[in-house]
Amino acid sequence: MYLASVVFFLQILPSSSIANALGLDPVENYCARFEHQSAVKNDTLYIYGGGETFIDVQDYGRANGTVTVGYNEFMISVDLSSSWDWYENISETLMDIKSTPNTVTLPPQVVRGALYQGTSRDSSIYLYGGTTSYANTSFPGWQPPLGSTYSLWSYDVVALSWAQHDVATHAPYRPNGGAATEAPDQGLAFYLNGQIDGGSSTSPDDGLGNVVLLDGMVVINTTDQSARNFSTTGLNNVRRRTRGRMQYVPGIGEKGVLVVLGGISTGAQLNSSRNSDLILMSEVDVFDVSSLYHTTTSTPDGDWYKQNATGQNGTAVPNPRVDFCLTTASAHDSSSHNIYMYGGRDAANHYFDDLWILSLPSFTWTLLYSGASPRFAHTCHLVSNRTMLTVGGVASATQMQGMGDTDLSACDWEIKGVGVLDLSSITWGSLYDAKAPAYEVPLQVISTIGGSPTGNALMKAPASGFSDDGLARLFAADVHGNTTNANESTTNSNGNITNNQPQSSSISGPKKIKIIVGSTCGVATLAILGGIGWYFQYRSQKKRANCAAHIPKEPIEKDGIELARLTRPANIAPTSKD
Repeated sequence: MYLASVVFFLQILPSSSIANALGLDPVENYCARFEHQSAVKNDTLYIYGGGETFIDVQDYGRANGTVTVGYNEFMISVDLSSSWDWYENISETLMDIKSTPNTVTLPPQVVRGALYQGTSRDSSIYLYGGTTSYANTSFPGWQPPLGSTYSLWSYDVVALSWAQHDVATHAPYRPNGGAATEAPDQGLAFYLNGQIDGGSSTSPDDGLGNVVLLDGMVVINTTDQSARNFSTTGLNNVRRRTRGRMQYVPGIGEKGVLVVLGGISTGAQLNSSRNSDLILMSEVDVFDVSSLYHTTTSTPDGDWYKQNATGQNGTAVPNPRVDFCLTTASAHDSSSHNIYMYGGRDAANHYFDDLWILSLPSFTWTLLYSGASPRFAHTCHLVSNRTMLTVGGVASATQMQGMGDTDLSACDWEIKGVGVLDLSSITWGSLYDAKAPAYEVPLQVISTIGGSPTGNALMKAPASGFSDDGLARLFAADVHGNTTNANESTTNSNGNITNNQPQSSSISGPKKIKIIVGSTCGVATLAILGGIGWYFQYRSQKKRANCAAHIPKEPIEKDGIELARLTRPANIAPTSKD
């Protein structure tokens, strides 16, 4: 139910006019950005909050001058309606929320929250959760943690105004690090598990000052800004997790599915002795979204399934990890749904520069490439048919602290904080094509699941079969072409989900979502995350004669793979120790 709303208006300013008390511009003085929130709506990328390091002079990724650890205190937008080259002509617009007079409470400055795009009919995007970073409390404009009453905020991208919403009745905490995704066609946003710490909420408290993990899945209705908290006891081998990731995949079953991967579990700590607490990438959790519409006495919290995933042709699956990013693209005929996983880190400060695909319904992993330029604490989005846009991220924990090492600059070599990947040809570059052609299944995946670039996948089930008859039926509907497209839906303030489109005759009428009474946000302790820099080596890269030269149009070699990806300028590229 919509309980409260306070509006704050913003002022749009060119990046050249934005500077904090230290004179640091979040775009012009960009060094690195991480643990931020981002969403794409109406052909615009929005980036809010997150940690950021600033450099006196931006010099193509080189740390030229003093590096200052701070925060992104603005909403940043990037136009995706026209093509650009981030090395030459990308335009980033900043909205200064601090310039607004007569405000009561400003939106929270947070890291590790979630930003949702909302429905196509809605002019707002939605910020949920997040925690306050204490990395530099003397940074100008730093805010202490807010109370958890208003853990949901909306930003109207047309009116340029913020509003806060009270969802504390059913979602009493401000979580962070949860696995988040949304079904914008249904007006539903999801937030699974996550954690509470000193920057996100003052309770619950275990008395030791430790991080506390949550169970349950918060389902937010973005059409009326209400929330419900569903128990996750239906997950097999119930394990609260943080810093995992989740993807909504439409076109499976009646209303699509949620797929949950990775993360670290109860009692875990990011150190070398606790890698065993990472959740294996062979363990895939699947939630049937349509089960929210047809809850029964036996499954009042919806239907969860667990499926074992295998590697390409019997090879290994990805290493377990946290802080990676996911995006999904489906074959033209929906015979395969391909979840792309990029980067991440493990609990021993090993960082990953690899790209994998988990293909459904075969539940097979395929490695697309593995390099030596790691990235974690970033976000990524599917845009323009077949493009993955990566946002921010760092290569090591030392970069979060504004430091480099002998093999690494303190700053991000992607000097505008974005990267561009063609999901079909698997080529990186600085050029964003707003009119990219239709998505095609990569050849590497075809070699695993069969078929062609447009679909016709031959593997229609996991190699060892589905783990549950209910899961088999869910995917059988998709495989045999009997699915119902997820129509746009709304959830009214009474908790009833209703379709705005006629329902299939196979779908019963909407039913009220059951509210779970009791502890659906149970807790377990998690020791405060640590970080010890891990030293890694870059392989030799082709040198650039001129740092300001245009991006080479011909493919260049990156880590032994022909990619159209920009190398770092020669004057900052480290010498390979291979």
